[in-house]
Amino acid sequence: MTDFESYITIEGYPTEDALQRIKDWEVRDGIGLLEFVKENLWTYPQYIKQKDGTWHLSTCGWSGNEDIINAMTENQVWWSLYWTSSARGGHYVFDPMRYKIDV
Repeated sequence: MTDFESYITIEGYPTEDALQRIKDWEVRDGIGLLEFVKENLWTYPQYIKQKDGTWHLSTCGWSGNEDIINAMTENQVWWSLYWTSSARGGHYVFDPMRYKIDV
């Protein structure tokens, strides 16, 4: 079983383990969480775009993608650092380079 298979149910939804991993993601790794979501979880990956350093994610109304966004909001520090805007219809914009955190 690949990592991808362990993150997605047979119905195509993110597993509870995948959602928990998002909730626990290291806050200093702004871009890493977005890459993890794009490479492993997001249904309709064509609706994740990178433009001028920002990431644009559109859920397309699919509940699995909305579950991912909800998990991201529960990682409150990560969300407060990198989320920049939302628009009606499930469109979210993130700037993972907005803060450089060195610890």
